[in-house]
Amino acid sequence: MPLYELLCLAKPAARADMVALMKTLGDVVYRNGGFVTQLKSFGEQHLAYDIHRPFEKYDRAHIWQMDFVAKVDALKPLDHELHVHDKVLRWTVVKRPMAAKQPEAQAAGVQQ
Repeated sequence: MPLYELLCLAKPAARADMVALMKTLGDVVYRNGGFVTQLKSFGEQHLAYDIHRPFEKYDRAHIWQMDFVAKVDALKPLDHELHVHDKVLRWTVVKRPMAAKQPEAQAAGVQQ
């Protein structure tokens, strides 16, 4: 299964709202046979440009990242959940290469 990275910009909100959003998306990954490998929060940040929604404008967002391993089939339900969740402003999912195994010291040409 490939490794994916979800980077999400959410409306500035209380910490409990962000935890609930992250848990919901993690549950979507788990239900579809995947698992979360890492979760990072970058906190509330100023944006380079304003994000406009009907009758709303955001110059700040809560930015966070979730790394997960899942089958390709898990991306569609995750995308749907991101579309319908009212706290999410923008997101992107990127496929990452799996970490290569480290060569042994002798195979790498390192002398002991």
